[in-house]
Amino acid sequence: MTKEKTINHTRTGLKVILLFGLIAIVFLSVLISINKDVTINWESFNPQVLMEQLHTVEAEEKGGTFSLENLDVVHTAQYQGNLLVLTNSDIRLQSINGEELWYYTHDIRQPVVTLNDKWILIYEKNGKSYMIIENGRVILKDKVEEEIAFGKPTDKYVLFITVSSKGYKRTINFIAPETGIELGALYIDDFFPYYAKSFSNDRYLIFYGLGTNSTSVSSIIRVYDSNSLTKPIANAEIEGLFPVIYENSKNTMLAGENMVFCYDTNLDMVYSHKFQTRIAAAGLFQDNGFIVAVNEEKNIVYFHNSKGEEIAKQTIDNSIQKIIVYNDMAAVVCGSEVLFYNSSGKFINSTSLPGVSIDVHFLNNTEAFLVTENEALLYSIQ
Repeated sequence: MTKEKTINHTRTGLKVILLFGLIAIVFLSVLISINKDVTINWESFNPQVLMEQLHTVEAEEKGGTFSLENLDVVHTAQYQGNLLVLTNSDIRLQSINGEELWYYTHDIRQPVVTLNDKWILIYEKNGKSYMIIENGRVILKDKVEEEIAFGKPTDKYVLFITVSSKGYKRTINFIAPETGIELGALYIDDFFPYYAKSFSNDRYLIFYGLGTNSTSVSSIIRVYDSNSLTKPIANAEIEGLFPVIYENSKNTMLAGENMVFCYDTNLDMVYSHKFQTRIAAAGLFQDNGFIVAVNEEKNIVYFHNSKGEEIAKQTIDNSIQKIIVYNDMAAVVCGSEVLFYNSSGKFINSTSLPGVSIDVHFLNNTEAFLVTENEALLYSIQ
């Protein structure tokens, strides 16, 4: 059987031009060493710029690319296989080829976006305004009574953590997405929740927060039955500050300065691990193993199994900024470079784009959006 292969002559030609540019630099360097009278404007022939352009062309051939250069981007996310782009004045959904599928303006100050497979929530950080989008249509614009500290759509409602004006530390509000009607509220008076999620089809709610007293700070996790919000059905408290949360469908991992704790949905501890140096980034795999990066004398990525045991480590050339995990795949971001590994620590692929940093939004195990401050790219991981 004969297979046909389509070749993009434009991009292939550009790669050839860039390659000849690099060859020209080498040739001119040799020429200078022979003839001292020859001068060259090295700003015009910058090998680093040419290499970055070559990397960009190679990455573009693996998927569609489109510009974000003129947008005041606040946040991006993957939504139903497309790229969601939130700016300070609008929100838009763009296909993998950059086609605008829908677009809405907003007047929400300090906008934050959270979403699930059904609803997109945009709310005002430390304000009261919010809007909800479903199937490309704005279904609600409204305000809550108290300032919003956190918001998230669940399977059945929108959940807000607000700064209580009634003498409590925080109020948990449950809002009907289609109408804005308040379905109920939970008043918290003994700790400061800052993140929440639901599971088991909204049967249970889990809250993460900080406990404070006169002498110390603690990190608190509580689980509530949504049918009876009078008191938690499970509770865990760790001395110290563990503000970063990673989760999968089964477990939750909290990361602090140099230590991680992992709990199941009953808040029984699965494992804990202490590192000798400060944690720069981390992630929790779907198989309950985890990944941790440290930046000290060497930049190292550690891989641990579901028992918390170290199974592999990789030394990275550049400083590690963040880790994004999808199922059992991890993207390790080092400035303008991103490296992909599986949960066992095996290197899969890497690429780089011109820019200060890269955001990664997985579509599946083989494709991801790579987003810089200037452009977005659909990248084939393997």
